[in-house]
Amino acid sequence: MALRRVYKKRVKGVELKSGHFYTFKYQAWEHDPKPTIIFMYAIEGLHPNTGHQWRLIQAINFTYIPRAFRRRFLTQWKKEIERGINTRFTYQKLKRRWPFLKIATRRYFLKPNYYITNLKEIPFDQLERAIISTWSKDFSKKVTMTLLSKFKKAINFRKTLAKKKKKKIQKRK
Repeated sequence: MALRRVYKKRVKGVELKSGHFYTFKYQAWEHDPKPTIIFMYAIEGLHPNTGHQWRLIQAINFTYIPRAFRRRFLTQWKKEIERGINTRFTYQKLKRRWPFLKIATRRYFLKPNYYITNLKEIPFDQLERAIISTWSKDFSKKVTMTLLSKFKKAINFRKTLAKKKKKKIQKRK
């Protein structure tokens, strides 16, 4: 079975639906042991190139969104849900409508079973309070700095290659 996206996934008795909000405790955390997320989809199956089994969910973690954008995004997404527009939250929709959310995209492993505990859906009427409760955590700067350092390394690497190439050409002459 090749990799496939699943927009509804039952995990520990909770039905995960694309575009809905959840909170849980995560054992394999890097920065955030208790993420508040908007579920995009689950990815499951065998990777075609490596043959490895994938069992994970892809989501937007609100603690990686800059504080200034959290409420604005939530307001826009709530309007879409209220209008009844297709609430399937895909990576393509994210890139097109909210490109600043790309840095907040995270993957969470579903296996082993103990990685995700205390999974709960956040009711629609409690969304704003739940998102405001994430304001004490902001990992967006850390992610941005990591991306900038990688970008600088890539630029320096290109400059080094260009200098070496230039020296080789000069030696041939």
